[in-house]
Amino acid sequence: MRSTGSSAFGQTLQFITSTKLQELEKQRLSYQEHAKVLQKADACGDNLIEKVELLLEAIQSWPGSGSVDDRDSVSGKLNLANLRMWLPQAKQDPNFDRDILRSWIDTLEAHIRHSLMRFDGAKLFGSLFNEWIASGDSSIVLPGSSGDKNGANEGSEKAGRQEMHDQLTRLNSIIFEDADVDTEALESYLHDLFSTQEATKALHPLREQTKELEDSLKRETFNTSKVENIVRGVLASDLMDEDKRKTLNEILSNPIVLEELASVLTMRMASLDTWSWPAEGITIEMRRHLSGKYRAFTDPDIIDALLLHHIGISWQVKLKASFRRFLESKAWTRPRPVENFKNISQQLPDRCSIDEVRRQQQRESFLNQLSSSKRFSKQPVYDENGMDNEQSPVAVKQKLLQIMATEALLNTTLHGSYAVVRSDLEWFGPSLPHQSILTVLKFFGVSKEWSSFFQRFLRTPLRFKGDPSGQVRTRIRGTPISYPLSSVCGEVILFVMDFAVNQKANGLFLYRLHDDLWLWDADPEKCVAGWKEMNVYADLVGLKFNASKTGSTCVGPTKPAGLPEGDIRWGFLYFDSSKTRFVIDQKQVDEHIVELRRQLAATKSVFGWVNAYNKYMAFFVRNFGGRPAPCFGTAHLTDIISTLARIKQELLPNVQGGAVAYLRSVVETRFGIKDLPQGYFYLPISRGGLELRHPMIEMFALKQSFNNEDVQSFEALAKQDKSRYNDLKDYWNDPTSIFPGKEGPFITLDEYLSLRESWLCEWKLRYEYMMTVKELAFVHKTPVVESYLSQAKTKYTWGDLDWYEQWLVSLYGEEVVKRFGSWEAVDASLIPVGMVQLFRSSRMKLDQ
Repeated sequence: MRSTGSSAFGQTLQFITSTKLQELEKQRLSYQEHAKVLQKADACGDNLIEKVELLLEAIQSWPGSGSVDDRDSVSGKLNLANLRMWLPQAKQDPNFDRDILRSWIDTLEAHIRHSLMRFDGAKLFGSLFNEWIASGDSSIVLPGSSGDKNGANEGSEKAGRQEMHDQLTRLNSIIFEDADVDTEALESYLHDLFSTQEATKALHPLREQTKELEDSLKRETFNTSKVENIVRGVLASDLMDEDKRKTLNEILSNPIVLEELASVLTMRMASLDTWSWPAEGITIEMRRHLSGKYRAFTDPDIIDALLLHHIGISWQVKLKASFRRFLESKAWTRPRPVENFKNISQQLPDRCSIDEVRRQQQRESFLNQLSSSKRFSKQPVYDENGMDNEQSPVAVKQKLLQIMATEALLNTTLHGSYAVVRSDLEWFGPSLPHQSILTVLKFFGVSKEWSSFFQRFLRTPLRFKGDPSGQVRTRIRGTPISYPLSSVCGEVILFVMDFAVNQKANGLFLYRLHDDLWLWDADPEKCVAGWKEMNVYADLVGLKFNASKTGSTCVGPTKPAGLPEGDIRWGFLYFDSSKTRFVIDQKQVDEHIVELRRQLAATKSVFGWVNAYNKYMAFFVRNFGGRPAPCFGTAHLTDIISTLARIKQELLPNVQGGAVAYLRSVVETRFGIKDLPQGYFYLPISRGGLELRHPMIEMFALKQSFNNEDVQSFEALAKQDKSRYNDLKDYWNDPTSIFPGKEGPFITLDEYLSLRESWLCEWKLRYEYMMTVKELAFVHKTPVVESYLSQAKTKYTWGDLDWYEQWLVSLYGEEVVKRFGSWEAVDASLIPVGMVQLFRSSRMKLDQ
């Protein structure tokens, strides 16, 4: 299915926006004439009553944007109905205070001037949006923009940085060359690994459930609700180009098309054994991301995308449930149970432990790239634009860092040692050997018929976008990006690695986010055993570890032989074993400051500049670990704040005043608007501002909550254990204390201390505290700030604002209101809402 309505959609959106902006301009010009009443008022001289009447009539007679009536108050000070009631007194009372008249005049004149400024703001807003649409700075396609495929950008794929061409060459050398995999050796390894009685027992239902899924899929029928769910799932991925994404959005609002799609997908599923990719091949495009990496995305036909998405999600849900049952089975090695359980449970009846939290963390981490439900949920994408979603890949990685940092502090306190290994697999998706995937799938019960389907999916005919030869070549290695089936292939391979580490390293858990791999333990030798088995398995399935992202460290003892060389790194962080915490790598920051300068310089519009700035600043914060939990320590939070300050300073070294000063200068140069207040640039687009994000605000607010760090440490808790033990022992020995079946002496101090991770609630609570990101400092409202909100044409209350805007209006509200008369630079009802949402959801078009 080709996108036929996208151009019409874009034209309609642009027409609506253009109409709104034209109407705004008409009203602006009309109000300029209307505001000449200010000159007439000046001509009234000392006749203050006449001035008031003239100004009042002008304000109440204006019918357009910003109109007011008798129920309204002007500038939050003067109710117009009251003013009309007071005017007779002012006219006839010879002793009426003229200062009151002057105050009325000042208020009425200020309202007219503020209205003029808001109309100027509306003109600026329209000019900024028109500039943005025409610039092609974001991945939107509107007719006539430089992002229009029929426009001047055609053929630009031949351009691009050298690193893109290097990565493209490397990709070609991988996906079109077969891997040397000894499938017999791999099969032998699998049979040996799962040969225990408990593993064999757990495998049987897993294979039965696989067969059930295969049978049910072939018989499946589709309805409109199911198709709508699938479309939303595809839209949440990075799979489709902008034209097809717009087509999918149009499909969601067309019940007839949804019904037709349901019929087509039902037929396609019934004849799945004949499904194949189109012979002319699938276009593959290299896209650059904020990290600087390029990834190869395919652009399938819409029907194929929907079909493959549904099949992939179905396999994800079934395999995740099956593998989770395997995780909970007796085949999985777990920590030994507490000795002397009966006696301890009598003496310490309140049990809650760190081990319980660990088990929950491991369940959440386990196969987290696979969906748990067929209902639409956001699939992992490579763009990494969002931080708010707790289930996003970035949020899950940040949680993993918090666990690792907390474990480092805990184990060095309790055991005096801690080892950690981190790695990932080199070119994991593109290099996955098809023989390995099919061998492992067969081991877990996938039939020949479905193995044939998986093989057809994997052997994709590809043609590279911009390749003048148009050559079609068949992929013989690796999986395509952003397909749920690709995640199935990768996770099935890595599940075996999970189990192998567990079996060969005495119950060690391999924490993973796809191919981002972490091992840690108080016993370095367990990490040695786990890392050794990971290498054995990787060699068998034809994978390699990425040397540049592989490393290990030990806190306490000397690092043993058998652990990999290199630092523990994630994002812009590396783990400093001497400080037992993560530290920001300033050299990496320097490299990305240079890159951000380049991307900003490549933008052609103010909104494009702001979009790039906001996304890169969020990218920096994410790669500093996001909002730090107490396990990172106050020092890390201080480092984040100082590094962000340095970025802002060095990004525009020749501009005094940073991003705001630069944008103020650009707006004045291009559009002739001078002296805009600082708050205008941070003001949300929905209020008529530029929505420039301030990356440091949340960190400042968070720092207010980082108190008593030493008191809340594991070391401080350990010092309290002996005293707490003595209290419990005394209570046990007290003849008046009541314990059912009380007998024998209280446990020894050593026994008590050995329960810190497996029983004692105080340690569990402290463990959870160390990983909990604190609430941002409370922003207190004031009557003045509430008046700023009430003066807006669209009435806001304090509770309507999110935390970030509460901070903004409290800090910058006064200057914004002084310039525009309210916490709105433009009447919100006249802002093109469709374009606002388009701006917020658009993908930044990176300079390739």
